Amino acid sequence: MFGVQPARGLALVAFAALIGPSPAVSASDAASVLEVTGMTFVRSRDSVSELVVRARYGLLWPDTDVAKLEGVQAVFTNEDSGRRFEMSCDRAELDVETNDIKAEGNVQGVTSDGRSYSAPWVRYEHEEGVLYSDAPVVMVDDTGTFRGDGFRFLVQEGRFRLLGNVRVVQSP
Repeated sequence: MFGVQPARGLALVAFAALIGPSPAVSASDAASVLEVTGMTFVRSRDSVSELVVRARYGLLWPDTDVAKLEGVQAVFTNEDSGRRFEMSCDRAELDVETNDIKAEGNVQGVTSDGRSYSAPWVRYEHEEGVLYSDAPVVMVDDTGTFRGDGFRFLVQEGRFRLLGNVRVVQSP
């Protein structure tokens, strides 16, 4: 197990199985890229884990604090409100410094109040506390299934808003 803890003490990165530079990385970049399998990234404040990201595979550029991940599962928790959302996707780019993440490919998730969503891509901006997409989305809650041209989820408020061309999906 290999761990890295930034001086600010806000994050712990744990890697299970380091395997050297990727053939997809140029020889000049190989020294500055960490290739990992079985990655878990945890960012916490006090006793609250704000962010837990697990990935089957990833490349981490320590000099820019950017990780490109595959086979991703993540849980984001708002420390103040306790609200959270979970997400899984095929690929993601995580900014380790800001906790911003862009997820792509078969993105699916659920909010703490049980609303599920799926979209081709979503982005989470940690500082603003907003999860969003401008791509077609399907949202399911206890009242039904809805489609829209995008969405905004304000994590602290727990407010989910579908954008543009919103329609109800009726079951046969």
